[in-house]
Amino acid sequence: MTHALELRQVTKRFGDVTAVDAIDLAVPHGEFFSLLGPSGCGKTTTLRMIAGFEEPTEGELLLAGEHGNTIPPFRRNTNLVFQSYALFPHMSVYDNVAFGPRRARQPREEERRKVMSVLRTVRMDAYADRLPRALSGGQRQRVALARALVNEPAVLLLDEPLGALDLKLRKEMQIELKHIQREVGISFVYVTHDQEEAMTMSDRIAVMNEGRIEQVGSPEEVYHRPATRFVAEFIGAANLLDVEVIDVEDGTPIRARFPSGLETSVASANRSDVRAGAPSVLVLRPEHLVLHPRPPADEPAVETTIVETIFQGSVVRFELTTPDGTRITALETTRRPAPGRPGETVWVTWAQERAHVVVD
Repeated sequence: MTHALELRQVTKRFGDVTAVDAIDLAVPHGEFFSLLGPSGCGKTTTLRMIAGFEEPTEGELLLAGEHGNTIPPFRRNTNLVFQSYALFPHMSVYDNVAFGPRRARQPREEERRKVMSVLRTVRMDAYADRLPRALSGGQRQRVALARALVNEPAVLLLDEPLGALDLKLRKEMQIELKHIQREVGISFVYVTHDQEEAMTMSDRIAVMNEGRIEQVGSPEEVYHRPATRFVAEFIGAANLLDVEVIDVEDGTPIRARFPSGLETSVASANRSDVRAGAPSVLVLRPEHLVLHPRPPADEPAVETTIVETIFQGSVVRFELTTPDGTRITALETTRRPAPGRPGETVWVTWAQERAHVVVD
């Protein structure tokens, strides 16, 4: 199978610093793929290598199956959209988008067909005659996107393009970008440090940390079944509780024991990594916890004390602490009566299928 983009053991060093460390990636045609991670994790360096602005120190980069390590940026079938719009201020929207076709010396009729088609795709055809200064930030970002799409790249690269927009507009543009990607049908490789942004738009996400890929998977996979402690902490909010794995039998739920002696079953884990006796952490998302004013008789429960309650509209956030000082966060819908007040004892339970364990 030929992918739109493939990286094989790609490494990038700057002197003694390894910015990207032997990563493997394969992006199929038509996929919205995100590189997600904190600042300095190597995601932008990876994007710059794909674009041709940096050359890999080691490894192989394939574009539509062809070796691409040394192809200069202007010859690669990729286009890059930056956070700054970089539009020509003296040119109209139409002329900004037509810049690429004109450099390629395409016939005027073909140029106009392509430019107006892509402007309709990004819903900017009615603004073709305007100058960039007459547009809002979101509109200018759409024009920058159209200018990249009009060249019909095999892969569109996006380096935090929504970072300069306000929160409301950024959320609107997330949905719009996903819609546009579906409509044009080309591969998008999107760099962001915003977990919600990646989860909203992506078909798959590569979570990066210190130059390495910690996990690649769908938004559901990286959220519900994180491969490492870092992924569990970085993607959304998570409670990480120390446990010892005591039983890892194929075909049966994993058994784990808390320091207090309480035992529980765990629905999912990376069984190749988890082994009996290994120090591990139980990953529990706040929205999957249930609080009880009294200890339930038929399921394992962790005793906690309510430290603080925070009303957040549709949910109430409970900050809890266990007798050994472990902090736990739980979310309860406001439809349910409050299980207790600050200073009172409550017991925390969860459904087995919501529990996930990773090696610490």
